[in-house]
Amino acid sequence: MSDAETSEDDERLEQDLPSLPGVVSHPAPQWVVDFRQGGKGFTIALGDHALVFADRGTDHLLISFDNLSSARDDAMDRDPWGYGFAAKCGWSQLGVMAFKPSWFRDEALFDEMRRLARRGFFRRFKSVTLTGTSMGGYAACAFASLIPGCQVIAFSPQSTLSKALVPWEERFAAGRKADWSGDFADGAVESAAAARVWLVYDPHFPLDVAHVERFTHDRVIRLPARYSGHKTALFLRRAEILSAVMRQAVAGDLTAASFFQLYRKGRALPWYTHAVGDRLIAKNDARLLRKLVPILRAAGQPPAVYRGIHERAAVAGLLDRRPLHLQASRNPGRRLISLPADPVNVADLYMSSPDLPPPVDAPPAIWQHQRRAEANIPDQPLPWQNRLRTAS
Repeated sequence: MSDAETSEDDERLEQDLPSLPGVVSHPAPQWVVDFRQGGKGFTIALGDHALVFADRGTDHLLISFDNLSSARDDAMDRDPWGYGFAAKCGWSQLGVMAFKPSWFRDEALFDEMRRLARRGFFRRFKSVTLTGTSMGGYAACAFASLIPGCQVIAFSPQSTLSKALVPWEERFAAGRKADWSGDFADGAVESAAAARVWLVYDPHFPLDVAHVERFTHDRVIRLPARYSGHKTALFLRRAEILSAVMRQAVAGDLTAASFFQLYRKGRALPWYTHAVGDRLIAKNDARLLRKLVPILRAAGQPPAVYRGIHERAAVAGLLDRRPLHLQASRNPGRRLISLPADPVNVADLYMSSPDLPPPVDAPPAIWQHQRRAEANIPDQPLPWQNRLRTAS
């Protein structure tokens, strides 16, 4: 039979088969593409979890654990957390994938990870680093006990969600409902088997701090990532320093000093600046807020940043929306906290952003008339003034 006849027969055979109900084709994840193109490795399906191993040599193994966002992602072409980064670095990777937000509390997963340890799988590699963020950070710490002498770098990690150990933890409802009896229940204890455990966290985020404080062994290296919130890994990526932090950790060179040096770059992010302003607002620190907004303006921060901080402080009653020297002349009996009376800074702040809502009892905007006259702009109401008049 010729090749053409074989091809024709195959096509007829396939056409004669009825379509299976509910079967939809999906794009392949990158790890499948890599395997198809000659990559080595294996995958083990465990129901709610899966292990994907990409073999790129024995120099280093990165073990990554999915976070909650990944676990809730139904995309069929999803890769293990950090897969592309590990591939670029040439590291072997064991990606522990989660398909439900069950916080890796799964006996099938426990058994498979124990089996790999018994078979000497982890000992094949010169060095091993476990990593993850939040839920994945907990798992990176908890499974470290299977690989004595490994390294762990955990971003915003929880130590456990066991109600007996952290009764004050009220986040992550699905995780708290999981079974926290048995092995690998407390990352703060299990991680003591590692040679080094780097914990990246925001020291101004109380619940995350409480988890970090549960790690009391001498392998812990705390890396405060101020004003990053619970998403420290995302903050580092936005600052374009996550890869450098990870490379230093894998090489064993990451120190508090080197981390702080890298982290300085994050101070330029609007994320950081907004968080500083919000912390001052939460502390009712009007004195520093009055200094912060002009400093941000002079430093060339995006207008949306200092306007946003100023507006939130005004809503909290810590700053006024208009200059004090002009407001006081219209309301002599009213005591106000305001920005410094710099007509250029404050007037520009509002003339260039008419969508910022003013107080509903705003008196005639004298400074607006003055600034428009200087700029030779026809004297007419601003958009927000028209909206107020229409609403009334």
